[in-house]
Amino acid sequence: MAVVSDKIRVAIASYGAEQFSLLNGIIQKLGHEPVVYLMSRSMRPHSTPEPDVLSGVTATIPELPPDIGLLLPSGPVELQPMLGGHKVDLLLVFGFNWRIPAEVLGGPRYGVLNVHPSLLPRYRGPSPIPWAVRNGDAELGVTVHRMTERIDAGPILTQGVVGRIPDRASPADTWNLVRTGLPALLEQAITMALAGVPGVEQAEESATYAGFPPPEWEEITWEQGRLDAHHQVRVYRFLHRGSGPVVEIGGRRIRILDTSVVKEGGLVVECADGPLWITDHEPV
Repeated sequence: MAVVSDKIRVAIASYGAEQFSLLNGIIQKLGHEPVVYLMSRSMRPHSTPEPDVLSGVTATIPELPPDIGLLLPSGPVELQPMLGGHKVDLLLVFGFNWRIPAEVLGGPRYGVLNVHPSLLPRYRGPSPIPWAVRNGDAELGVTVHRMTERIDAGPILTQGVVGRIPDRASPADTWNLVRTGLPALLEQAITMALAGVPGVEQAEESATYAGFPPPEWEEITWEQGRLDAHHQVRVYRFLHRGSGPVVEIGGRRIRILDTSVVKEGGLVVECADGPLWITDHEPV
């Protein structure tokens, strides 16, 4: 099929100023026109904005390009009429909180593309990066796929590893990996989408789901394996802005900030399969 050379109109659905800026730049580099931004104003439709969502909205507004508006629907039913007036050729999604209705998926003539920070079909769902940290994955992947009504299950256009996950990973670290690695993947995926490439179907037998962080991630027990406990401290720190779980050791309550499975100075605890060194902590 012939590659489209004409400028197309692109809507971007995302969650923060940095993300919109990155996607906008990639689209413009390809010679196309971002025409409108779209954000979900709460995690669940028709709900009060949560603090993180609200901060994303308030940070995005001052960074809006002068010729681009921001859509803030109260729920998915408003998406089609809101986008319809912009005559969008392609919808690009990265971190939108709601399921997108079928009438929106079928609207743009080149479809809807989704950026997902994992090597799909591994870690479908809302929390792929925390699960990668919790499971001790060495590397972070990104996939660009055609969006369908099944969450993160559409045909893959491009995917690849964008870097190694640091041991003391923070959201800023993983965002920097995505920010650096995404442009080449997304440029290729958009070019393929405009050429009519359908993408490669995902292997359902390899699919895993990354749901929201479960309550048990909040508690450390020394009956678990030492590597498992180490990764649990890592994901707690990742999710709680550098904080750590609280435990009692020798009659003292401490907050664990860092651990090691390699012998180091500091406190040491015996897990089910050997010692774990607490290399950084603070009193509670």
